Amino acid sequence: MTGLLARAEFDRLIDAGTVPAGAFIMSTDAAVTALYADVGFDWVLIDREHGVMDNSDMRAHLMAAQANGAVAVVRVLENNPTLIQQSLDAGAQGIMVPKIETGAMAERAVLASQYRKGGRGMCPVVPATNFTGAGWSTHSRTTNENVLLIPLIETMRGVENVAEICAVDGVDYLFFGLADLSQDLDIDMERDIDQLIVLWEKVATTAHEHGVRVGAPLGYGFDALADFGSLDSDLSTLRTAAQKSIAGFRASSSG
Repeated sequence: MTGLLARAEFDRLIDAGTVPAGAFIMSTDAAVTALYADVGFDWVLIDREHGVMDNSDMRAHLMAAQANGAVAVVRVLENNPTLIQQSLDAGAQGIMVPKIETGAMAERAVLASQYRKGGRGMCPVVPATNFTGAGWSTHSRTTNENVLLIPLIETMRGVENVAEICAVDGVDYLFFGLADLSQDLDIDMERDIDQLIVLWEKVATTAHEHGVRVGAPLGYGFDALADFGSLDSDLSTLRTAAQKSIAGFRASSSG
C-alpha cells in the first residue's frame, strides 16, 4: 500500500487527542494537494463526485499527497465497485462514498474496498502496489486492514438508518454531509443550521455507541462531537482570498 496507512494514521492522531483536519480538493492542479499537505493538513479529499478531474488528475493528486505526507481520500461519484477499485488501484488510501442510506449499501461499499472473495479484484501492476506482486499476502492484508471506507450520511434515510450502517463490519468511520442533507430536507443550510445540528448529534452519538468515529465540516457547530473533519475547500478558499485581495486594493486606491 502506497503512502500512509490511512486507518492507522487516523487512529494514531485521534488517540493522541488530535482532530485530523482535511480539505476538499476540487482543482485539477495537484500543486494544491501538495500545498495543503505541506502546510500541515492531515488529509485531503480528492473530490470526483463534484470535481471535474479525470483519472490522470486524480493520480497526480494522489502522488502529491503521498510525497508530502497527507492521507489521500477519494470521493467517488457513486457507490460503484468499479469506481472504488479504480481509485484504490490508483493509490487512494481511503474512499468516501456518497448517499449511503442502508446497511446493505454500506456492505456493498466495504466489500468493494477489500481484497477478498466477491470484492476488489487482484492486480499487482498498479500504482497502489508499486507495480509489483512481491509480498502480495502482506500487501493485501495491510491494505484491507488500513483502507478507510467512509460512508457519507447526507440524506434523512441515512440518518434514520445510521445504526445499521454503523453495525456493518468494516465501517469504522462516517462523514456527515450537511449540504445534501439540507437539500434532502428542503431547508436552508445556514438559516436552519440548528436542525442540522440536532441530526448531527443523533448521527455522532449513534456512531460513538457503535465504536465508529465520525467526521463533519468543522466550524458549523459540529466540532464538539467530531473525531475528524474538513476545514475548507480549495477553490472556495481561493475565491475568498481573491475577493479580499481585490476589495482591499479597490478600497486603498479609491479617491
